[in-house]
Amino acid sequence: MGDEAARIRFAPMARTARTTSRPLVAGALVLALLLVGCGSDELGGKVVKDGLGCTITEADRRADDVPEIDAGAKVGDATKVTDLEKGAEKACKADATKYLTVDLIGATVADGKVFNSTYDDPQPLTVRLGTGQLIQGLETGLADMKVGARRQLLIPAAEAYGETGDEGLGIGKDADLEFVVDLISLTDAPTACNPSPGIPEAEGKPTLADFTLPATPTEGDVKVTVLEEGDGAEVTTKSYPTVDYLGIACSNGQQFDSSWDRGEPIQVALADAEPSATAFSVIQGWTDGLAGQKVGSLVQLDIPSEKGYGEQGNPPAIGPNDPLTFVVRIVDTTEEAPADPTTSTVPAEGEATPDAETTTTEAAG
Repeated sequence: MGDEAARIRFAPMARTARTTSRPLVAGALVLALLLVGCGSDELGGKVVKDGLGCTITEADRRADDVPEIDAGAKVGDATKVTDLEKGAEKACKADATKYLTVDLIGATVADGKVFNSTYDDPQPLTVRLGTGQLIQGLETGLADMKVGARRQLLIPAAEAYGETGDEGLGIGKDADLEFVVDLISLTDAPTACNPSPGIPEAEGKPTLADFTLPATPTEGDVKVTVLEEGDGAEVTTKSYPTVDYLGIACSNGQQFDSSWDRGEPIQVALADAEPSATAFSVIQGWTDGLAGQKVGSLVQLDIPSEKGYGEQGNPPAIGPNDPLTFVVRIVDTTEEAPADPTTSTVPAEGEATPDAETTTTEAAG
């Protein structure tokens, strides 16, 4: 989507009713990775060898204690990092190639008021560096952090919410922030799906109350949930269905595409139908999920990454190995291939050029 409100960083965005909603990502999440004491090579967890000698990528369990933050810390002109507990010698370090699973607590320095904490949530949080998901101070402060470490970050306002603050989070103008963060794991795929902070409204479009996002990544087959069952013709793998849809990525909980927001449905070609200039080929998860459904139905498709965009993802909105959720309204279907446009493909003066593809389209390669 590309606009500021769609990004999952520490910035103003659609908010859930929960007062402890997370400021840095679209929400909190998953996984019962339980973190052991962080100060020795007894950390345990999954072991993966690499050429640099890094072996520990995941801690055994989440921290048992919730860090306390006192008011009045001294904050400089740039983010200051202090490791309160160090990871094991062979623990891997955070970088932009991995998903980070973290627990964190954040407070305003002036009064020590906590505005964000994941420690009491059922699952920790999934984040990724270099994606615009985090405020600058967190981006800087988490880099090179070791699995199993606990780190204090003192972040000046200029690298947080700046002159505007964030009224919804209770962060005032020019407020310096303090975070304490536990790094639980580094993984190639999300260990949890971040809950959505909200999706834009559009006419006829479902809201988050109409469907339930998965808490953990979908694996194996596409999970199909019929939210409303239609009574029209049945879609087959040879069909050219016309649909309205929205898509949300597991890794950040953000909507990345929606035909409802554009104001018109699209026509697609399922796996055994020949794509055309007006009917796009789609990812395998769409064929698996829509075949057998009826016109008029509203369905939710929870799609594993291998039936979506796989290892390459579809940056910046869809990360590597990122499972996806689509909510799809089947408007019509036919097995007759749509005729190619007979008019010039060059738009007339004043007309908009149609989009070349959408995020439902088949992954390259």
